[in-house]
Amino acid sequence: MVTAGIGILATGLSVDLRSNPTLLILIGAYAATTIFYRFIRFDERLSNALTAVAQLLLIVLFGILCSYAATVIGMPYRDAEFLAIDQWLGFDRRSYVNFFTDSPWKVHLSNFVYMAMMPQLAFVPLVLILTSRMQQLQRYIAAYGIALIATVAIFALVPAVGAFVYFDLTPDQYAALPKEIYTPARTLDALRSGAGKTIRLDELEGLIAFPSFHTAAGVLYAWALWPVKSIRWPIAALNVAMISTTPICGAHYAIDVVAGTIVAIGSIAASRLICRSKIESAGVAPYIDVGSPLLGPKLGRTSR
Repeated sequence: MVTAGIGILATGLSVDLRSNPTLLILIGAYAATTIFYRFIRFDERLSNALTAVAQLLLIVLFGILCSYAATVIGMPYRDAEFLAIDQWLGFDRRSYVNFFTDSPWKVHLSNFVYMAMMPQLAFVPLVLILTSRMQQLQRYIAAYGIALIATVAIFALVPAVGAFVYFDLTPDQYAALPKEIYTPARTLDALRSGAGKTIRLDELEGLIAFPSFHTAAGVLYAWALWPVKSIRWPIAALNVAMISTTPICGAHYAIDVVAGTIVAIGSIAASRLICRSKIESAGVAPYIDVGSPLLGPKLGRTSR
């Protein structure tokens, strides 16, 4: 939160709090509910669930605000390099896009799967709390925050306008693009030119192209719920499908997906070190248990 505030002030941006009073009311109501179940009618499991989801939602909110500040920095777009890497990897974007968009039902299904990112943000901590996997929940929250910070930092240094604008459209087609067709390129242009100085809470957008945070989140969701055997494979399949839609619905390059995966794996490793440090400072020792196939064992607790 502090980083987001500093970034916004340093870049001359402001947040229009009046643009979304409903969001502020919901935040207040959510905070009141959390306080009620933590201090008035104590319910440990529900309180932990509400707190964990609140932490994640705040991480996402302030991460988005940081991405606006990162855009204002205005480093040169790297779309040409990303497209060259995709071609070197043998990724045929036109064929890929055609496969997912040649039928209306594919378009609707892709959009539905792509939007599975936000529901899982709350679903993952809920499942981990109900199955008493509090150590995994702590690691998940830490990894999510680390991944988002890393993604914003990288985006600030190597921004891109996205494959939809750079590759799929000609300049004339982009200039004539109806406002009904969404692309973050308009907001990127406004922020980089200085024309956009105010962030409206009712029009928050995902501006980051490289790395793909959608991909990073998909990897983190699958990893976090891997120990829950009853839903392990359905969740993994859902997130593989979600990641497969990012070049279409998120207008990402293939290298964005690769980079997002690397960010997720690095964040998982970092979260393990952070949580291990907390456990050791609390005077308990980690035990070895079967965890995720990505990075091996998870952390638990035993008394010394």
